[in-house]
Amino acid sequence: MPTFTHTYRIYKDLVGSGEQLFNFNLETLAKLEPFLSFLYKQWWRVDFSGMEFLPKQGPAFIVGNSGSILPWPGLMLLFALMNEKPYPRRLNIMADMDGIGDEKLYTFLTEIGFVDWSADNAKRLFAAGEIVATFPEGLAGLTKPYSDKYRLMDFDWTKFLPTADTKVPIYSLCTLGCEDSLPVFDNLPKVANFLGLPEYPITPFFPWLPFPANCLSFPGKWQMRILKSHRFAFDQKHDDLEDIARKQARHFEGEIQSELNRLLRKRTHEPFKLV
Repeated sequence: MPTFTHTYRIYKDLVGSGEQLFNFNLETLAKLEPFLSFLYKQWWRVDFSGMEFLPKQGPAFIVGNSGSILPWPGLMLLFALMNEKPYPRRLNIMADMDGIGDEKLYTFLTEIGFVDWSADNAKRLFAAGEIVATFPEGLAGLTKPYSDKYRLMDFDWTKFLPTADTKVPIYSLCTLGCEDSLPVFDNLPKVANFLGLPEYPITPFFPWLPFPANCLSFPGKWQMRILKSHRFAFDQKHDDLEDIARKQARHFEGEIQSELNRLLRKRTHEPFKLV
């Protein structure tokens, strides 16, 4: 903790002065920081840009693509925001956590910033001026075959209902590299049903290795981009919240897909290397 306090003094002061919502624990995050730093700087060599578009204070909603067992782009964003000087921000990663049966794992995730998804939880975080990130591809993105990598699955429009209601600004987070690092070869729904799991993806590490080794990935080089916020001008007399949320989901899905396509074209002459 002393090393963490020295390195992240501004972040610690910022987080320590605010309300600790949803079981967040700075000491747990401090213990995880060396691992996040290793992943960000050495394993995935993240090239991050667009952080300047995020507000220095006040609420924001970030939506991104993710094709891995865990939303690793969310954890890399969490680490990047910790290091954003002179305005670091704490990140809340909202995910459907009902399927996590292990109490210790559930507690650990909440202590580093994960929050169980609900519209009420999102609104509570927005009211507290927090940054919230979610990955609306959901389980469909998790089980997407490697042949469909970087083809976004339909965004879950219900994830946009809190922002449709509160008008909190939304930002796209585009990540290229995560689906190369952890390819999904197949999904076995019958096995998932038998085990009472939502999905059963087959990766180079799962189910062959025990937890947490089954969440490992290949090294690589990631590109992460935050895009400018897009403000919607809706006619509240004719558009109800569901209509607005659906339109927002389609817009940001298309925006992230377009940016992914642009980044893929750009690296055409630079073949992806695992090491």
